[in-house]
Amino acid sequence: MIVDIKFLILLLQGTKNMKIDYTNKPIKSSRVGFVLRYLMNIVRSWIYFHLIWRNVKYKGFIRVMKGTSFASGFKVVLGHNVQFGDYCNVATDLIVGDNVLLAGRVCFVGKNDHQFNVPCKTIWSSERLQSGATIVGDDVWIGHGATVVGPVQIGRGSVVAAGAVVTKDIPECEIWGGVPAKKLGDRFKNLSEKQQHLNYLESLKGGKGA
Repeated sequence: MIVDIKFLILLLQGTKNMKIDYTNKPIKSSRVGFVLRYLMNIVRSWIYFHLIWRNVKYKGFIRVMKGTSFASGFKVVLGHNVQFGDYCNVATDLIVGDNVLLAGRVCFVGKNDHQFNVPCKTIWSSERLQSGATIVGDDVWIGHGATVVGPVQIGRGSVVAAGAVVTKDIPECEIWGGVPAKKLGDRFKNLSEKQQHLNYLESLKGGKGA
């Protein structure tokens, strides 16, 4: 197998002055093991998004667990520090910000994937329409088994509970859950803390905070 020289250059550039954030290192995991997994994820992401899912563009470190898939024909853009848990599925246009955690079996689909309200036409034979892009902001955590039916926007700093079905936009720094998903609470105690956190996220955009 011929290795792309650009890939080797990028890998060397990425590791030369690499600043790894160890704060999210698994408990009892060694730093050496953590770094090795970090490097392997860089290699794996390059293989995935240059050879297999070429419709996916990414802007930094990505972690993709086993069984995750990206349907062809959709535009997907991923930021820096994005993790897909086991068996996630992306079957719609998707834009994901930085520092985003997606637990296992999270699904992104479009509300217009299949038409079911056309007389004398089966759902199987129905026309597929464009749904538009779903946008996931920075610092979002989506729990296990959640389904996001786009197009929707999930605001920065928000949390989506496990098993939720998201069908509408979620404002920044809110906690949503249920079927269909609705607001369960706020992430922070007051507006001052919320604004402080949003300012912090904005500061990461102009620096090296990720």
